[in-house]
Amino acid sequence: MSQSSWWKAHVASVRVLLVEDEWLLRMVAAEYLQDEGFEVTEAWDGDEAIRLLNSMGPFNVILTDVQMPGACDGIEVAKHARHLNKVIPLLIVSGYAFELTTRLRELHPAAVFFGKPYNLIEVTAALRRMVVDF
Repeated sequence: MSQSSWWKAHVASVRVLLVEDEWLLRMVAAEYLQDEGFEVTEAWDGDEAIRLLNSMGPFNVILTDVQMPGACDGIEVAKHARHLNKVIPLLIVSGYAFELTTRLRELHPAAVFFGKPYNLIEVTAALRRMVVDF
């Protein structure tokens, strides 16, 4: 079995909650992550993500944008996910990094942050590192 085949078989059981309000970016990211072997559930805003965390959990990792429509932003999604699982890996993305420093410090253990636009290869590598012990 090649390393790539082994990895895809290993991550097939890794459930990623992808939270992104930009539909094209969400679609491309979800397809890419699925092609890499991850099981991906999509949410279009923070409110939907909270509903999915409560009804379809547990997830193994959260990949969320910060600024989205609705009552809950991505940091609130991350906090809710950590309320359900204190060590769930979090990957936060945003085009507004200058506003996040204080809010990101509230997440322990720390979340991994990527500024937008991000590279899906780098995001996937970070997800792999996060779930290597899964």
